[in-house]
Amino acid sequence: DNLRQQSAMWQAMLMSAGLPLSKQVFIFGFVNSGGQKMSKSLGNVINPLDLVNEYGTDAVRYYIARHFNTFEDSDFTMEKFKEDYNANLANGLGNLTSRIMKMAESYGVSIDIDEERFLKDVEYKYIKPLDYFEVSVFDFNHVMNLIWVNISELDLYIQNEQPFKKIKENKKEAEEDIKKLLQGLYGISVSLISIMPETAKKIQQAIKENKMPSEPLFLRK
Repeated sequence: DNLRQQSAMWQAMLMSAGLPLSKQVFIFGFVNSGGQKMSKSLGNVINPLDLVNEYGTDAVRYYIARHFNTFEDSDFTMEKFKEDYNANLANGLGNLTSRIMKMAESYGVSIDIDEERFLKDVEYKYIKPLDYFEVSVFDFNHVMNLIWVNISELDLYIQNEQPFKKIKENKKEAEEDIKKLLQGLYGISVSLISIMPETAKKIQQAIKENKMPSEPLFLRK
């Protein structure tokens, strides 16, 4: 609804004031609820502040970035939000972080983070595969889905290698597995820093201190 105002009227105002014109205009769609436009009369209005108060800012940012269509209308219901929150944040990223950090802390395995070298490795392993070119066309869904592919791969690595069992039989190999998991988790945190900044910082702090977070990143609801 603000296409005309942003693309024509606002540009005319900038010209009249002798200011530079907008380089790019980003017009997004509506957020519907249950297939209908949100309306006070229908009683289907969802207050984003209520979501933030119950689930946290990063959970809301995650859902918008991963599931809201960039240009078309998007649909939102509390049922879908809660289901995705539990599956991909509480049981997904949050549980993965707890599992890795519990092993790292329990078995005294840590990684030295040479920020410059490590960030180069992270860029090669995690950021380039995200194909950030897509962000220039605002394909946030694509970027988020690729990040969650990396999360699933770390979960699968734990399932296949089982370092928590291997530690009793082959300590050195198990420690190397845990180091790989820590590096992978740190890489994911770097990928998330602009989308879920609070969560990314908590993960990085846990890795630097080599301690499991005192409480889950995302409490199951």
